[in-house]
Amino acid sequence: MIDRKRGFFDERQETMSPKDRAAFTRRLLGETVRFAYEKAPATRKKMDEGGVRPEDVQDVADLAKIPLTRKSDLKNIQKGELPFGGLAAVPPREMRRIYVSPGPTYDPEGRVDSHWRWEKAFVAAGFRPGDIVQNTFMYHFSPAGLMFEEALLRIGCTVIPAGVGNTEMQAQVLRDLGVTGYVGTPSFLMTILEKAKEMGIVPGDGLQLRVALVAAEMLPESLRKRLKEEFGIQVRQGYGTADVGSLAYECHEAKGMHVNDEIVLELLDPASGNPVAPGEIGEVVVTLPSETYPLVRFATGDLSIYTNDSCPCGRTSSRLLRIVGRIDQVTKVKGMFVHPEQVSQLEKKVSEVSAIQLVISRTGHEDIMTIRALLSAGASPSDALKVKIAETARELTRLRGDVAFVQESEMTEKERKILDTRKWD
Repeated sequence: MIDRKRGFFDERQETMSPKDRAAFTRRLLGETVRFAYEKAPATRKKMDEGGVRPEDVQDVADLAKIPLTRKSDLKNIQKGELPFGGLAAVPPREMRRIYVSPGPTYDPEGRVDSHWRWEKAFVAAGFRPGDIVQNTFMYHFSPAGLMFEEALLRIGCTVIPAGVGNTEMQAQVLRDLGVTGYVGTPSFLMTILEKAKEMGIVPGDGLQLRVALVAAEMLPESLRKRLKEEFGIQVRQGYGTADVGSLAYECHEAKGMHVNDEIVLELLDPASGNPVAPGEIGEVVVTLPSETYPLVRFATGDLSIYTNDSCPCGRTSSRLLRIVGRIDQVTKVKGMFVHPEQVSQLEKKVSEVSAIQLVISRTGHEDIMTIRALLSAGASPSDALKVKIAETARELTRLRGDVAFVQESEMTEKERKILDTRKWD
């Protein structure tokens, strides 16, 4: 019987004493800030402008001397000095891969064995050597597919690069290849399992799925419970970004997400910029050790709450209890970020509309994107115009949406380009 409850990728590091962890973090921080200052021109510039030298940063509290670099500004930063805005430490020819995220923004991958650091997350979630894992994250332009695949291969799993869509084939592959692990969004996992059920593929008769690591969207506890009770799957969630990779992950206890040992993470009050106390809401800010992309004080825009309480699993890092939202209107839909600026681009590309608002709702476990369109003077509603708007929106966001022509009075909170009405229970 495989023990999927207890296990470590690097037990010595994951279970460091508080004293050893503090010393490890100080050393990691000092090396990262020094390296970024020497190798990444944009980091050197922002530190020089703030009057900060590498030797001024001895502990996490000293990071407050360095200005933030905001994820929301990354596209414009990169446009100012293509392709990476002076934040990369090596030229493109020395990178392993370069990905393209919506915006576009460019995400570099280094040549080290584990650029994205997801190995600990998979072991903590119950994945073991010999597991056959269906990876349903996108492989096209996006880093997600290969990001997770690299870690799975390192811990000894076999990977099926399934990508997104094609639900019936996904279900057939679960049965035919004896898949034991899943990687992707929680909503798509349920979609596949419901299709599998229609096809007669159920636990005890063709379904061998045991563990899942889900990311890129919220995991409602009601959905986690159903996946366990109805299908026998142990579901744990991870948190990361396309720029940074793994930030935090759940262990078997599922009492919050352990902050990855190999990053330095701050939670800052969005108004004051000061560190928040345990239990208070703060923005996730990351300092990333990397020979390729050493980010210093990278503000993700995500809001979270943390605890330093001990975890029964034995890991000693702080834990993010949950992601509670974002400080801007950027919204994740079906695992993809949608930006207000993309809505503005849509308005410009479709001359027949004067305003557009995306409304994100949820039916069951499925995200639904409705495109509210307010017509320009003289424009007439038609099926052809609906198709034009929907296809243009898909080009910009990579997401399908239903178009609804509305009156101005129906544009709830018109100042918001994206209105998220989802409930996560």
